[in-house]
Amino acid sequence: MTLNTWLASISDWYQMGRTGSITTLESRLYSAPNSVWGPHLTENQSKAIACWLDGCLRVFEYEKYQDSNKAYQTLQYIAAKLEMTAFSPTTDIEIKDWGLKRLQHITVLRLEFCNQQQDQSIWDKEAHTLIDVHVKLMASISWNEAYNEVSQNNSIRH
Repeated sequence: MTLNTWLASISDWYQMGRTGSITTLESRLYSAPNSVWGPHLTENQSKAIACWLDGCLRVFEYEKYQDSNKAYQTLQYIAAKLEMTAFSPTTDIEIKDWGLKRLQHITVLRLEFCNQQQDQSIWDKEAHTLIDVHVKLMASISWNEAYNEVSQNNSIRH
């Protein structure tokens, strides 16, 4: 499926309003082409990744009250896709930056989710693991330093 075809498909779901089923949305989200996450920043790519994230968060919000395991898996899926984007050497830096900022937000959502669950012994361990993994991820990519260096180099050229 091409990016434009997928974008039209997800746009159709949004146009259905509240009558669009969550199952239909999930199907469209999970069939998103790799070009949603880059590597090149285009107007359609930007719109597609924003729609994808919004759709995934809608699934999470719905499942949070229906099936907590599925809700958490949805957050894990979002994080995995955003991490994939951050580690892709060919992805435009603007997409990486956008993705990493959203990854931080998703990490906070995952931690909040863990703190709201009933069996705290299991979820406390999961929360500690999330924190450790996120800190290591951010340190491994040295994002702030890399982004600042590229930004400075771009501003020097212009």
